[in-house]
Amino acid sequence: MLKISKLSWKKIIPAIMLAAAIVLVALIANLEANLPSVDVLKDARLQEPLKIYSADGKLLAEYGETRRTSLTIDQVPKQLISAILATEDRRFYQHPGVDMRGILRAVVNLVSKGTKEQGGSTITMQVARNFFLTRTKTYTRKINEILLALKIEQELTKDEILELYLNKIYFGKRAYGVAAAAEVYYGTTVDNLTLAQMAMLAGLPQAPSAINPLNSPENAYKRRAHVLERMRVYELITDDEYSEAMHQPIATVYHSRPIEVRAPYIAEMVRQKVIELYGDKAYDQGLQVFTTIDSKMQSAANYALTRAMLEYDQRHGYRGPVKKLRAGSDYLAELKDIPTVNTLIPAVVTAVYEQDMQVLLKNGSYVNVPFKGMSWISSSASAPSDIVDVGYLIYVTQDEPNSWIISQIPQIEGAFVASNNNTGAILALIGGFDYEKSSFNRATQAARQPGSSFKPFVYAAALENGFTAASLFNDAPVVNDDPSGDEWRPQNHTHEFNGPTRLRVGLSKSMNLVSIRLLQALGVNNAIEFISNLGINKSTLTKGLSLALGANHLAPMQLNAAYSTFANGGFKVEPYFISKIIDNHGNIVYESSPSTVCEECDNPAPRVMSPQTAYLVTNMLQDVIKYGTGKRALQLGRTDLSGKTGTTNDQVDGWFAGYNRDISATAWVGFDEPKSLKEYGGNTALPMWVYFMDKALKGKPNNTLSQAPGLVSVRIDPTTGLLARPDQHDAIFEFFTEQTVPKNTAAARNNELGSNADNSLLETDTIF
Repeated sequence: MLKISKLSWKKIIPAIMLAAAIVLVALIANLEANLPSVDVLKDARLQEPLKIYSADGKLLAEYGETRRTSLTIDQVPKQLISAILATEDRRFYQHPGVDMRGILRAVVNLVSKGTKEQGGSTITMQVARNFFLTRTKTYTRKINEILLALKIEQELTKDEILELYLNKIYFGKRAYGVAAAAEVYYGTTVDNLTLAQMAMLAGLPQAPSAINPLNSPENAYKRRAHVLERMRVYELITDDEYSEAMHQPIATVYHSRPIEVRAPYIAEMVRQKVIELYGDKAYDQGLQVFTTIDSKMQSAANYALTRAMLEYDQRHGYRGPVKKLRAGSDYLAELKDIPTVNTLIPAVVTAVYEQDMQVLLKNGSYVNVPFKGMSWISSSASAPSDIVDVGYLIYVTQDEPNSWIISQIPQIEGAFVASNNNTGAILALIGGFDYEKSSFNRATQAARQPGSSFKPFVYAAALENGFTAASLFNDAPVVNDDPSGDEWRPQNHTHEFNGPTRLRVGLSKSMNLVSIRLLQALGVNNAIEFISNLGINKSTLTKGLSLALGANHLAPMQLNAAYSTFANGGFKVEPYFISKIIDNHGNIVYESSPSTVCEECDNPAPRVMSPQTAYLVTNMLQDVIKYGTGKRALQLGRTDLSGKTGTTNDQVDGWFAGYNRDISATAWVGFDEPKSLKEYGGNTALPMWVYFMDKALKGKPNNTLSQAPGLVSVRIDPTTGLLARPDQHDAIFEFFTEQTVPKNTAAARNNELGSNADNSLLETDTIF
């Protein structure tokens, strides 16, 4: 056997070491040559969810798998940074990206135990791994990690590296970064965290699933104690602070992102539009979408629709409890799978007393419902026991703070939309009673017959074609052949006939027969041509006299946009709901440029109606509220409101569309599977509109459309629409364009001049 002398070993060992060093250098050189550029860290795009806000910055919705809110290092509390450094990398500001002490500890642990429990990773190395490498534990990855860390330290400052870490690191429960972790575990922002909470978060990156306080409170407590102990040892906190933090409870609950304004229907509209613009990558690019929604008006709309729906439902009777639970049932378990619907909370009756009852809510708390909160169910009931029993699973809601009532999920649906008359910006929108119950957006997708709420467009077309508010039309039976071959015999809702009627009265009283004769005299094609210019699709307009009664189909948002034309003086504005989109660097990447009612601007709205017609219709629709079917709106005590009710055949759909100079708003009520509401729009939709306007216009001065130039106010005879006689005591004022002022004076009537007086209209007068 060949023997190697000691002298030979002395020559061989250096050669082996040199060869190993050459191989190692070559390996490192090869790895380093293939390292990714760290320049991307200078413009790092962290995965952040898509966030949707109101115009005034309130969160409406968040979409995306990753929860993250990026912060600058200056926004992170110093004590939270201290907790993280004490736990993860105490010498962060001293080492060059690689801490040799930590690596040596890891090597010793590997040699002594044969395991890779300690990786010796610095924060810089963790940044390298999180941005560029996998989490697979291999020696090659560790070398790459070290080399990348050294490279990163050459390109970025310590604060820049730490900022990336604070925003990138995973804390469990979909939370990436310290800001998201504070929200998820404690429902707060980083600047409001306690020392105990900071220590809890600082310990999570080691094993975010195994030691978080939601999955394992016991392990979380031990990890938090470890962090606090290190902070105390390194004199980052005092003994008193340590003791106080150690005694804080560990328990927490999962906090979903706090939605500040309930607007799921508009949020879904925005989501679809953003995905259309940017594709699925929009979910993790950190885009912030600012809508046109006014948070206060959206809240007012939520309140208005909910209240109107529940009031209608109460008027039509109680349908009984959801179910009757057996004695001994686990009430909370039964409630677990019953959803909360809008403001309606599932509950179980646990006790019935003489003047109230006790119920267990889904969240485990108990409340008392007074007898007055259930008396609507039965007028003959004299005590709660006449209405409910222990074990009834029901719905309850608050009709005012600390006052509970029995309720039920309405079978009807509703929609509401409000917009800015000068721009078309959507200020509030609701597509149904509850989005989770039905995501179908009735404000934009439900094309229903608008009924009499459509009449103002026919009247506007007539005014544009030479008719006046004083033109006489005969409110008398009409018989026409329907295209189907059947005779069409429309009626007024009162089933009464009033004879010759001025258009102003016909509109304010919503007389169907006057509207039909008006359309007949105007011509259906003339009406369609005018109305289609207001933004209503010509193909949807009925080509027959039933158009006068709103027999076509429109979605609430379409009808509302057309009403804005009256409110703003005759200009067409398009509805829009996205104001701007900002990327995660604060750059505006999308900005709307709506056509606007303005004299000098880049994108003026087109005029589609004369200012005289817009003013006349507005003035006539004020009479709808003063004297007609919209009287309920008088309770608002305002003088600037115009609007029109709408009810379709058999009372299938209920509408109210109305406005002042600033805001147009439209309410719709009906069943998804059409059937009679058994009520008119003035009872179903108008209350919703009133509840909204009461809150939306509170504290704001009256603002109505100014009188258009070229209009004159003239005294007329209310019966004939002709000029009033100088001595006529019942004369009224009416507006006319200068070209349409009556030429003739009304004759005296019998009751004024005796039985031989001429009681006929002049030969030149026309009754249509």
